[in-house]
Amino acid sequence: MAEGTDSGSTHVDNTVWKILVVDDEPAIHQVTKLALRNLTVLGRPSQLINALSAKDAREQLAKHPDIAVILLDVVMETEDAGLEFIKHIRERAGNALVRIILRTGQPGQAPERQVMVDYDINDYKEKTELTASKLFTTVMSSIRTFSHLQTMQGCHRAVEVLGHLNTTLFAARNSTELAHALLAQLVQLELFNAVAAWSDVEAEAPACAQGTPGSPDEQRTVLHWALAAPGTLMVQDSLYAAALRLADGTPLAVCMAADQALPPASCELLEMWLQSARAALAHWTATP
Repeated sequence: MAEGTDSGSTHVDNTVWKILVVDDEPAIHQVTKLALRNLTVLGRPSQLINALSAKDAREQLAKHPDIAVILLDVVMETEDAGLEFIKHIRERAGNALVRIILRTGQPGQAPERQVMVDYDINDYKEKTELTASKLFTTVMSSIRTFSHLQTMQGCHRAVEVLGHLNTTLFAARNSTELAHALLAQLVQLELFNAVAAWSDVEAEAPACAQGTPGSPDEQRTVLHWALAAPGTLMVQDSLYAAALRLADGTPLAVCMAADQALPPASCELLEMWLQSARAALAHWTATP
């Protein structure tokens, strides 16, 4: 039951951002419609497409391969219908670009960490925590990321790194492993000639490094700036730094050096990685 769409075959529309809402509760569709009314991103309005089951959702995805964001419930016609739909999206449909936000009213049915590790989703929300304003900003941010990924489809390296970001980070069991995972991702982006990551921001030496990004004094300067504004990219000439906070408030930090100042397209990619990592780490917790 798509709003403003017909029942024909594949329909691509570059004038709107398509948001697929998959939930077996009609009330959730109504609440979502109210929360996302008048949502416009990058000058383009949004359109909701509704599905009351995973089966309906597969049909809508086939009709609308350009869907930007999927708001997905877990328990529908079966207890894991939503999770099976994720596999369909990523593996059978081969859609790596669409942003998947899992929202569940039964978190015990799909534990957050397990889902983040085992399934290629981009965010996890409990319905009770997802207020109208949070839903609006979450979907807006996801559409922006989708738009950037669309423009970079030819950059397979970036798409692959961002596509596996959650799985990689949530496989880390402690902050040291997390620092190594962050460093590995930054190296895979192939933007820098040196990268370092700190699991303890009070320590002089990083937890891991590939090369040496700047002198110790330069590192301290940009890291100080980054720690004062977590989640914001700090730049000094060709030296870059960012701090990221975990769910318990603990900060981690990364510092990167390039041969020269990054061009705008590379800066956009780095910002996208930073925002995706920030969103993921807000849910991350250590495991024994």
